Amino acid sequence: MTGEGLSLELASGAPTAVSGLPVACACLHGGRVVFSDGVALYRVGGDSDDGAAIPVRLTLPPVLCPGPARLAGLALDGLANGRLEIAAVSDDGAEACGELGPAGRDGLPGRAACRLGRGYGHVWSISLQADDGAALDIAALEARFVDLDRRP
Repeated sequence: MTGEGLSLELASGAPTAVSGLPVACACLHGGRVVFSDGVALYRVGGDSDDGAAIPVRLTLPPVLCPGPARLAGLALDGLANGRLEIAAVSDDGAEACGELGPAGRDGLPGRAACRLGRGYGHVWSISLQADDGAALDIAALEARFVDLDRRP
C-alpha cells in the first residue's frame, strides 16, 4: 500500500504533493501525523513551507569488512541535482571525505562517483550530507573497498 495526498500550508497557500510513500499504517499522535512502512516510523509535517533549503543527512549502517580494507569510494545511482558531502570514519580512526554529484539530468536518474582518500579499518561508517535543498532521489549506494594485506 502506498499513500498519496496533498498538504496545504494555510498562511502562504503553498501546496505540497506526496505520492508513493510506503504506508502500512498511519495515525495522528500528539497532533502530528505518524506513519509506518512496517519497519520504521516516520513523522509527516513541519512548521513552515517557505521554500528554504531542507538539509539532509543520511548515515548508513556500519559496513563490516572481512579483513582490513580501505574505502576507495562511493557511487550513487539516482537523481542528485546538487552536491553531497561524503564523510567516512573507520573503527581504526581513519577519516575520509569528498563530494559526490550531481547525478542524472532532466529528471532522469544517473550515476555519480566519489573517490575517497586513504585509510584502513575493519568497520566503516559512511554519511552523506546535503544542505542546498536540491532534488535528491537515491536508488542505490555502493561503497567500494580495497582489501589490504593481512600479513603481520
